[in-house]
Amino acid sequence: MEELPPLNVLLTHLNWNLQRMAEMETQARTEYFRNAALQRYGFTFDSALRCIKAYAREQHESCESAEECLRLADSRGWLPKGTDWSEMLDAYVKMQPDSLAQHGDSIFEKLKTYHETFHTLYKRMADRS
Repeated sequence: MEELPPLNVLLTHLNWNLQRMAEMETQARTEYFRNAALQRYGFTFDSALRCIKAYAREQHESCESAEECLRLADSRGWLPKGTDWSEMLDAYVKMQPDSLAQHGDSIFEKLKTYHETFHTLYKRMADRS
């Protein structure tokens, strides 16, 4: 099991990742910046999962997989109503080097929505802590 710092520390890291992800939205739409934005999404996704896992640990619950953690966040109301978190998970999985060429552009087009979803998660988790 991954050793996690306290939730408030992880929320600070998530906020930093969200800021870096937002910076990518202002860049030129080149392959370089597309790939940088996709990488930022991966970092933000990982950071969000760590926050959810830390919350679960504090509540003597657990979520081991990304799917379990996103389901927990959804059940707690931290994601915007109607969020298709399975799509976000699928996009994250498809970001592997062997499938990025095929799926990178379609994932890139959804990054603004994913950013908004993670920003909502951050705000709602920060408000409760």
